[in-house]
Amino acid sequence: MKIPYVIDNIEHTLADVLNYLLTTRAGADLDIATAYFSIRGFEHVRRTLPNVRTFRLLLGDKPQGGEDLGLAPDSRAFLRHELNAEPLTLETQRLVEELIAFLRRDDVQARLYVGNSQFGNGRREFLHAKCYLLYGGVGNQQVLFDHLFPLVGIVGSSNFTGPGLAHNNELNLVHKTILDVTEVEDDAARAEVINHAGTQVNGRITAENQHLLKSEVGARAILDLAAWFNRQWARSTDFKDELIEILESSKFGGREYTPYEIYMKALFEYLRDDLDGDLSDPATRSAVELTEFQEDAVKKARRILARYDGVIVADSVGLGKTWIGKKLLEDYAYHRRQKALIICPASLRSMWEREMQAASIAATVISQERLGQGNLDLRALADMDVILVDEAHNFRNRLTNRYRTLEMILAANGRRGRDGGRKKLILLTATPINNNIFDLYNQINLFAGNDRAYFATAGIGDLYKYFLAARRESVAEGSIRIFNLLEEVVVRRTRQFIRSAYPEATIGGKRITWPERRLRTVRYDLESTYEGFYQDIVSRIERLNLAHYNLEAYKATDAAKDDF
Repeated sequence: MKIPYVIDNIEHTLADVLNYLLTTRAGADLDIATAYFSIRGFEHVRRTLPNVRTFRLLLGDKPQGGEDLGLAPDSRAFLRHELNAEPLTLETQRLVEELIAFLRRDDVQARLYVGNSQFGNGRREFLHAKCYLLYGGVGNQQVLFDHLFPLVGIVGSSNFTGPGLAHNNELNLVHKTILDVTEVEDDAARAEVINHAGTQVNGRITAENQHLLKSEVGARAILDLAAWFNRQWARSTDFKDELIEILESSKFGGREYTPYEIYMKALFEYLRDDLDGDLSDPATRSAVELTEFQEDAVKKARRILARYDGVIVADSVGLGKTWIGKKLLEDYAYHRRQKALIICPASLRSMWEREMQAASIAATVISQERLGQGNLDLRALADMDVILVDEAHNFRNRLTNRYRTLEMILAANGRRGRDGGRKKLILLTATPINNNIFDLYNQINLFAGNDRAYFATAGIGDLYKYFLAARRESVAEGSIRIFNLLEEVVVRRTRQFIRSAYPEATIGGKRITWPERRLRTVRYDLESTYEGFYQDIVSRIERLNLAHYNLEAYKATDAAKDDF
């Protein structure tokens, strides 16, 4: 292989060049400086890297107070993130085991750059350079003072990662002292190089010692790079044990976790979505002021809408479902300028119109009763982007006119709104289940669009059969099954939970107070209040013949009586 002067991962990849060098120069010494290191970077050289005699890895570290630069490397976080994102496969586990075994070698060192100076604003310098230096080994020979025998120096943009070595469009410049005769294009130049090399080694260049062809310019460049590397190495701290610990502590390592650690990890994964950041732009204005627990409900509702295009907000009465819905409408109808529809009981229509006007939110408001009349012109409603249904339990029966009309509105335009995206459905109700669990099924099916596999990603292959199974099971088993689905699509908190989880909740700068119910026993005696009233009723009833209930007493003669 002819070693290129420029490596961009297009015509030549850095991984290919490193593998060639480590194969043909077995026993050489290798130094690498990189802002980031990953197991996929090691994967590209896993077969040849063990050929080195010594290996020094210098990693960048995240500086204190330097986050505003946007370029601050954090080797620990980067590697942990990669390990967490990797699927758990036998091949990856073997790769990590090989890397750990390589790092445990006595001739392998890893250090973390810490720098030795600070800028005026308190930010510490950090290492963002990428450099690959190969010294020493010549075939099976070892040369005295190997680091004074530079072979190849590569400096550029490639981190020691999978993308950096092979996939990204990078730019790296190669300095080399070992020249293949074929790399000298001009005959005169070739003769000059050979003559220079012969002078350097006091001998004639033969086929056996062609590897001694040297570029003096390349040698000087690599020696300068080596001096730079050693200066940075002196500004670093040992990182080898911590690097091994990061690998060992990952899911691919051999560390055994305590039951508590396993429980906490399971709890974190279960609540990961709730711990993620808000999907909204924090810089956007809002005319809808909410308290903390309402904001948390909005955040969860946004995540559910982003995943399933529908959400049921089922907080207990008095916790502000209307305001939560209003905030969601502000997201879509005000900030995104999407077309919004509100469907509510006729008694709430004026309230919703007033609230929308107060928040400058453009939305069409129609009553549920109007929706069920059957003569509604649906053309103006066919391209709605977001639809909010207040008192959504009134849509628990799919056989009603209002339910069928809402289905048609949702299905129009291929379930796409004016902006081209799938329509969003927000259902507000404190009682999603009134009679049986299929009340909930019918409401969820409004945004599932009769697609039984709609929740396949949540482990529910057939939504209808899922509810059938829940109905057949015991109350306890069915409740668990339905609870798992509710976690996916429903925002549901009780007043008791809110009081416990948000004891310091405020709105408008004032702490929310919850009225305490004071129970008072009232004793009464109906007989003393209505003296003789009930006894008079009993007496009147007793005087009744009640012929319909005593037919036997009205037979004409004994002979006429029969056994019936």
